[in-house]
Amino acid sequence: MDPLDALDRAVQGFDARLALVEDVHWSRPTPCEAWDVRFLVAHVVGGNRFAAQVLDGASADAAMEHVLSQPQLGAEPRADFASSSAAQRERFRTDGALRRTVSHPVGDMSAAQFLDFRIFDIAVHAWDLARAIGADDALDPALAQAALDIIQSAGGQMGFGITPFGQAAQDASAQERLLDLAGRRGE
Repeated sequence: MDPLDALDRAVQGFDARLALVEDVHWSRPTPCEAWDVRFLVAHVVGGNRFAAQVLDGASADAAMEHVLSQPQLGAEPRADFASSSAAQRERFRTDGALRRTVSHPVGDMSAAQFLDFRIFDIAVHAWDLARAIGADDALDPALAQAALDIIQSAGGQMGFGITPFGQAAQDASAQERLLDLAGRRGE
């Protein structure tokens, strides 16, 4: 799957779960330790905004400062997600964008590698959101495979405190292996 298409599918999957969030869900815990639904959604929105900033040439520090200087979620969290996703998408799809180098907290990297980070992050957090609100947690199979390919090409580790379990069988589904490498239990 083309990485830009994988990003679109990840965003669509997250948005589909976000559309199901009701007032009673916002304070529910998620599979991300110490994060509730509101924090998880704010994290993804903030990640989208961070991406737009660094793809525009900002340093990671400046982008992080800009993002953290404002609330990520207003009165319409789904609109916040939609606008931040559209800005991120526009930047990644700009001619030549994937050949650029971007600043990132883990160090400078190609925008193509950063795109992989965003695909992985949004896809896994779509699953987290689904689990938190009791929705269907099945990821698009092609997206699950794309995200699995990303984490496998990174040696089974995406950083940011994610500890792979390493227990999924090789004949398990792409989603099961992805979740296992992302430190999530799918049962």
